[in-house]
This record gives sequence, structure tokens and C-alpha cells, in this order.
Amino acid sequence: MIQGVSVITVIVRDQEDALQFYTEKLGFVKHTDMRMGPDGPRWVSVAAQAHPVPELTLFHPPSFMGPEAAAEMLGLIGKMPGVVLGTDDCRQTISELEAKGVKILQQPQDQPYGVEAVFADLYGNAYVLVQPAQK
Repeated sequence: MIQGVSVITVIVRDQEDALQFYTEKLGFVKHTDMRMGPDGPRWVSVAAQAHPVPELTLFHPPSFMGPEAAAEMLGLIGKMPGVVLGTDDCRQTISELEAKGVKILQQPQDQPYGVEAVFADLYGNAYVLVQPAQK
């Protein structure tokens, strides 16, 4: 049985630069930093200090795969995976984001699980915003 999301992969061009950004600018903490064997690729992950799960793996494709596959993966940088963000008031949050000029892709809608909206970041990556239903 699936119990939740444990890892989200973030494709990066440089693991050290990414590690520095996520820890120094965003306040994440380093979770894992190890080599996959003596001369193997480096596995690096970070997590929010207060919530260690899910962790973000800072994935450097050329370290793990051949040149063609790595180039294809690197081409995905900036095209975010599906990320769901939580809120306690979806309609208010969307209103605030809209007032700041954020592009709203889907206005808040009632769903069986709560209220859901979708917005885009400045690069066009979509984020789902969910206010859980009252239990």
C-alpha cells in the first residue's frame, strides 16, 4: 500500500550549486550526500528542516546515464513535476496570487477532497493548490 511521497526528483545541472541554493537560500537541510560505490555517481538530497519527508533528490543526469539520455533529461530542467501545495484557504490564496500578477490556470473549484486551483510560475510550470475538505 502506498503511504505517501518520499522523494521528489529535481533535475540539476550542478549538484554542488543546487545543494548550495537549496540549503543557503531556501533553508533546506542536507539529507543525503553519498557516492554510489567507490567511483560511482553522487546521490544528494535535501529536505525541509521541520518536515524531512519528502526529500528532494538533486539529480545530475550525466552522472547516472549515457550522453543522449542525459541530454534529454537535462532538457526537462524548468519543467516542474506535478507538485501539490497545501493551503487552509484556497480561494483567498488564489485571490492574493492573482493580485500579484500570478497566472491562474484554473480558478478554485470544489472537489470531493477539498477546493483545488492551479497556477503557473514565471516559467509556465503548473502548481496545484489544495485546501483539504473539512472532516
